Parts: sequence; structure tokens; C-alpha cells
Amino acid sequence: MTAFSLLRTAATASGVLLAIGLTGPVSAQSKTDELARCQGLYSQWSRYNGTFGYGRMAGADVALEECRKGNTTAGIADLKRALERSNIPLPASETATAR
Repeated sequence: MTAFSLLRTAATASGVLLAIGLTGPVSAQSKTDELARCQGLYSQWSRYNGTFGYGRMAGADVALEECRKGNTTAGIADLKRALERSNIPLPASETATAR
């Protein structure tokens, strides 16, 4: 193995390790952001529907639980549908994101 080949292999390995190291915090941060979005949508829904009683809709509760389990994409989509079905406006942060 030549010195150039060894140097190229080391540079490639360093690049791969750097890329892996940089993706960890980014994905963890985005999951945190998505969970916060999910909780914001649920809060908006519960403001209009109350926390107890006849008006509760199990779908929103199930969607929030999906987010807590890590399935934020499905949970957020379900919560948005629940808000739309109830004619509840999306929180300001969601309308800004949708534009």
C-alpha cells in the first residue's frame, strides 16, 4: 500500500466519521422540534375541546401518544386532521410553517 493510498483511505474514513457525528445532534434536535410541534397542535386542540368531558376525541389523544413514542410524522398529520375536522385554526407557528 502506498503512502498516497493510505492517506486517501484515512481521509475518507475521517470524512465518514465526521458526517456520522454531525448527523446525530441534528436528528435529535429535529425530533425534539417535531415533538414540540405535536404538543403545540394538541394544546390548540385541547383549548377548544377542553381537557375532560363529552367533547373529547380519542383520535387527538392517540396522535399525541404516537408523537411521544417517536412517530411524530404520523402524530402531527393526525393532529392537523383533527383540528381541520373540528374547524379549529392551526397555531400561528404552524400557519407560518405551511407558507
